[in-house]
Formats: sequence, C-alpha cells, structure tokens
Amino acid sequence: MAIGWKREDQPSGAGSALTEDTPSRPFVFDVSEIPGRTNVEILGDTEETAPLLEVLGRDLVTRTLVQTPTLCVYHETAAPGARVAPHRHGTHQVMYVLRGALFFGAKRVGPGMGYFTPDKLYSWRAGEAGA
Repeated sequence: MAIGWKREDQPSGAGSALTEDTPSRPFVFDVSEIPGRTNVEILGDTEETAPLLEVLGRDLVTRTLVQTPTLCVYHETAAPGARVAPHRHGTHQVMYVLRGALFFGAKRVGPGMGYFTPDKLYSWRAGEAGA
C-alpha cells in the first residue's frame, strides 16, 4: 500500500518544522517544541481513513521535522507492542531508533541502530519498551 497523504503536524510558519509551504532555509529545531500528534489526530477518524489507520496504527505519535516533495523527516514515538502493517511511502525509508526497539521481522533494531529500505513494502512492531 502506498501511503499518499500530506502530514500537517505543524501549521505553515509555526515552530521550526520545514514544510512544503515554507521556503527552504537552514534552521535549528528542538523536537520538544514541535507538537506531536497521533495518526487519528492527523488523519481523522472516518470511514475513509479507517484503512490507513488499520495499517499505520491509531496511536503512533508523529512530529514533522521536514516535509518537502523530495524529503520527509519525522520524529515518531511508538507505544510498547505497537505495530505497523506492511506499507510503503513512495520513497526510500530510513528508520533510526533513539530508544526502545523496533522489530522488522526477526531483526531487532535498538538505540543507535537504523533500518533502510528502498521503496518496498515494510512493517515493524515496537518492543516491550516501545520506541
């Protein structure tokens, strides 16, 4: 499933996130100052969004750091045992774990580790401490 929605965690011009609506410029950001929103808050809780919420989970918390047509960077927090079903984004994906663990099949990715996938289906589940 290709995910085709625009995340709007950060209103245009607010905070320090770079979005499609702001000019490209160097900036410094503090993740704690960027509001986090769940997938339900981002997508809404409707019949139309139900299939996406089933794939991505309802409670994954996302902070948009950069969102342009060529680059998206998100800071996400997953609850213990959270799961994301097989999906793809239409771009290469890099996941970098700061704390906890993500499991991509049997492969555990812990703090300081990352996972790269080209534009192919992937899925993960969070470990006992979340991620």
